[in-house]
Amino acid sequence: MTGQSFLEPRRTVAAILVMLTAMLCLAVLLPATAVASDGLRTTDDPRRVPLPPRDDSDAPVTVIRGGTLLDGTEGMQPLADAVVVMRGDTIVSAGAANEVDVPTTIDYEIDAAGLYIIPGLIDLHVHFTQQYGDDFTRYTDSDAAAAIRGVIKTGQLLDAGITAVRDVGTRNDVAKKVKEAVQRRLIDGPRVYWSGPIIASRSGHADEITSTATGRPRADDRSHSVRVATGPWDWRLAVREQIRQHVDAIKITAPFTREEIAAAVDEAHMHGIPVTGDTFGRYTVWAAEAGIDSIEHPLDMSSDVIRAMADNGTDFVPTLTAFYNVIEYGYPPAGIPAGGFFYTFSRRFELDHEQHLEMVGLAHRSGVRIGVGSDIPFENEWRYPEDYYTELGLLRDAGLTDRDVFESATRIGAEILKMADRLGTVETGKLADLLIVAANPLDDIQHLREVRWVIADGRVVRTPDDFR
Repeated sequence: MTGQSFLEPRRTVAAILVMLTAMLCLAVLLPATAVASDGLRTTDDPRRVPLPPRDDSDAPVTVIRGGTLLDGTEGMQPLADAVVVMRGDTIVSAGAANEVDVPTTIDYEIDAAGLYIIPGLIDLHVHFTQQYGDDFTRYTDSDAAAAIRGVIKTGQLLDAGITAVRDVGTRNDVAKKVKEAVQRRLIDGPRVYWSGPIIASRSGHADEITSTATGRPRADDRSHSVRVATGPWDWRLAVREQIRQHVDAIKITAPFTREEIAAAVDEAHMHGIPVTGDTFGRYTVWAAEAGIDSIEHPLDMSSDVIRAMADNGTDFVPTLTAFYNVIEYGYPPAGIPAGGFFYTFSRRFELDHEQHLEMVGLAHRSGVRIGVGSDIPFENEWRYPEDYYTELGLLRDAGLTDRDVFESATRIGAEILKMADRLGTVETGKLADLLIVAANPLDDIQHLREVRWVIADGRVVRTPDDFR
């Protein structure tokens, strides 16, 4: 045997091993949505972790009859005398009464005659650990207290007809535990998508030494709500740490360098996890160019910033109400007077409500998808759920139509969550998150206030008796 012929099999084996190794690495690095094959059951979050098969044949059946269906799909038209059938947590059929097969055995039936059947609403910007009450020395400084606030807020969210939320900055893993409690049905609440503690630069927003609430110095120690990162590799590591904790999204704040934001977005996207950011000015442009999925807040925006977002497919969650409240009323229990944020280095520019509306309108006309987020930092027990409806009205003030706002609160919200295949519309195979309201929200978006029934994960969690 010659040397060449002797080496040939070894080269072939080596080539095969290299190819298999590359395929394995690719499978690990591809987004989770690309790994799951058709028919494989996975978790109902962007991670798409495979789950064992489940037999739902004996799951409870819930049927809604007689209402007008607004299914939330693009180009939807009201469908009178509709029927929606749910088995367990899934919609098994939805459509005209003469076209839907209704099972002979029904566990729960709702007569929706004269009412409107719509997808559950989505709030893309909440913080379960935010403040409650006049006395800010209570319920502030522990995970247990934060979890109590989170459980309270789950009920407030359901009262508003909100069946899915994204927590974009929590204390340690409090939002994760709220999510698990809802999943295990220990508490009633919306399905939760969480992002872990905020990733920020040293001295950036969320790492300030001065309290936004009082202007007084804060303790110079590690915050349980912030992961400070310095340099591209540390920003990448911070993302990896959060993915290890099973987050559904990554939340970053400005300022940062181009290299830092690029590293964070790249790392998250390799794992199929979206990134959203609290940014302003040029940092928003850098984030959009890095491929960030969405931007929170209308801070220090201009037509150039909007153009960068539109060019890069960056979504926008304006949270107009959070800043409108600061400008008009302040947050007296938190020591914040009306007019704007004070004592806050990362918010050292004027808040202008009309300019905020102008930028949201420009973004919408430029093709940027707009999502609904409330971000009520203080006085939650008084301001929720009212402020969610206020946000809907402010989006309309910015130039969106009632239909546009409805879509932002449902289908587009699901798209921003990377959950459009399971949420946001009333269609066969989608998760059973629905509302029944008393009047048509396409005529006036404020009709969403008139909630009569809330169905979350296939379970009736609010009935007309709860709203009397």
